[in-house]
Amino acid sequence: MSSHASPAHPRPAAEDWTHKLSAMFLSRRFATFVVFGGLAALVNLIVGRTLYTVPHLAEVVPYWLAVGIGTSAGMVVNFALNYTLNFKYFERSVLAQFRTFVVVSIGGIVLTTAVAQGAKWLLRGLGLDSFSLGSFEIDAGLSAHVLAIGIVMFYSFSAHSAFSFNVGLRQRLASAWGRNLRQIRR
Repeated sequence: MSSHASPAHPRPAAEDWTHKLSAMFLSRRFATFVVFGGLAALVNLIVGRTLYTVPHLAEVVPYWLAVGIGTSAGMVVNFALNYTLNFKYFERSVLAQFRTFVVVSIGGIVLTTAVAQGAKWLLRGLGLDSFSLGSFEIDAGLSAHVLAIGIVMFYSFSAHSAFSFNVGLRQRLASAWGRNLRQIRR
């Protein structure tokens, strides 16, 4: 059977779903999202590390605040790059899209934390406190953290595509519940 559906031979629902999913994650937009996420992580690390290692800054900025500022800088860079160069959705204001971006990102933080903690628990339960990768010793915490970031990246892309750089959370909920936006706001 051909992989292309025709009106006489519609594609089975499972095949259609997997085709749409693979098209989403094998797209230029997804690859760009991953690259921008990497750049944002780099900004996060540079800003945070600068604040907690440069002596005159480290004296006045506590470590936790330096990390928080770095994370915020990375989030702003990630939003700005994806808003202007990747998704280019201009039917909602930049502020509305940024607010949704922050909400979706907080969801990603919660998921990353939960997945990393679960993976770390599982690895340690299997007796894999650390392992060697060439000349590097990698502990369960780092392995779990990297795994969680990789998994949650798919959530983040999907959620930012559907909500942040799109019609937004309220409009999606209104459509899903068959109500107009005014009823949800009340």
